[in-house]
Amino acid sequence: MKENRVIFLALFLSSALLNISVSSAQDTPNPPHSEQISAPACQSPPDWDTARATTCPEAEIAAWLDDIKHWRAEHLLRIGYDGSEYARPELLWTQSSFIQTQMMTHDRYFYDSSAQKYTVDRYLADLDQRYGGIDSVLLWPTYPNLGVDSRNEYDLFRDLPGGIAEMKRVVEQFHRHGVRVLFPVMMWDQGTHDEGAPNWVATSRYLAEIGADGINGDTLDGMARVFRTASDGIGHPLALEPELAFGSNEMLAYNNMSWGY
Repeated sequence: MKENRVIFLALFLSSALLNISVSSAQDTPNPPHSEQISAPACQSPPDWDTARATTCPEAEIAAWLDDIKHWRAEHLLRIGYDGSEYARPELLWTQSSFIQTQMMTHDRYFYDSSAQKYTVDRYLADLDQRYGGIDSVLLWPTYPNLGVDSRNEYDLFRDLPGGIAEMKRVVEQFHRHGVRVLFPVMMWDQGTHDEGAPNWVATSRYLAEIGADGINGDTLDGMARVFRTASDGIGHPLALEPELAFGSNEMLAYNNMSWGY
């Protein structure tokens, strides 16, 4: 019995030491807070009335950078990261889409209510003049009307002036200026008219019909793989852009964009 207790104790200690070793390898003095990684402690802003700002020694900056690179490498290994989605030719535009505006479709630079026509050229000319233009635009057709009546988000898409045919022409006009077009999906759109298809299918179909380029996941901590599968399945791959990033690190592999604030 004494021998058995000694063997058990040895196995227990070995297991505990192994766990400590593994967990230590995954620990970091610079853990992410929400979606941010803190700067080196020596670069933290001092309290305004208690200390002066300091300059970090090069060695401390180098140690900090090595640590977060190590943390990144471990996480990519653990989630089995595959970067092939970022090499797809039809989605490469996401890597140079740095400036994106969210625009309400009742914006008066975008739609002339007197003439009852869309004015994409006027809208983009204003942005060019004010701050050098945009790479992509997120068209928002649902606020503030969603929930006022039984129409769902897709009904509100279809009810835009001119309907689907006119929105297709709008997308073509943006494309002529080299601007990609995204529309949102609202997973919280519940209790309205039943579309008869899941959000990922309905959104992919509508955006394929008008030739749009991507989906913004309103309020989402990453967009589920079903959106990737649905748009690929109809032959019109859409970039996925959740509002937040990321509820699951695995989503990094196929969520090509994010607001990521």
